Amino acid sequence: MTPSKLSGAILAATLLTVGSVSASDNPGAHQHGHAELQFAIDQNQIDLVFTSPAYNLLGFEHRARSEDQKTLVNETTHWLGETPLVNTPEAGCTVVSAQVHHQAGGDDHEDEHEHEHEHEHEHEHEHEHEHEHDHKDESSHSDIEVTQTLTCPNLNVSDALSTPLTERFPEIEHLNVEWVWSGGQGSGRLNHGETSVSLGAE
Repeated sequence: MTPSKLSGAILAATLLTVGSVSASDNPGAHQHGHAELQFAIDQNQIDLVFTSPAYNLLGFEHRARSEDQKTLVNETTHWLGETPLVNTPEAGCTVVSAQVHHQAGGDDHEDEHEHEHEHEHEHEHEHEHEHEHDHKDESSHSDIEVTQTLTCPNLNVSDALSTPLTERFPEIEHLNVEWVWSGGQGSGRLNHGETSVSLGAE
């Protein structure tokens, strides 16, 4: 199987839950302090999916109520869309495209970022589900999911890659990481403050 097909296999399996992941839909998957990062490497391109309980990133899971909470949601969404969530030691990766999906205790939110030297932000709401979400208990769990396509010139898979997630979000105690590339696949776990991912790790 070629790297591009491997990349597609990982993303296809994960993206089935985009915009609809919740503890009620997937019992046992939603754990505060835990998050998941999956990525596939195809030459100089990295496709990734990051999923985390909203609490880890925002400190709450209900719909933003105060102006401070709304500002935090906007800032976090922007950061997740603009910042490469996997990078080389030289920080040489750039975001080609990104999507940020979350349920803030209400309507689904999708923020799309296309990077062509013009940063356009589109906010799309799936109105066909709005009545269903309006009747959800605001205490229900919600997740944030990010997909990114990165370009990383001179990417050397023998180098340890890095992620800023465990430093940026102190509530992430454990980040489970899975990867696939032409040389194989692997997984690992990063604790809070640990940023380095070696593709040779078991």
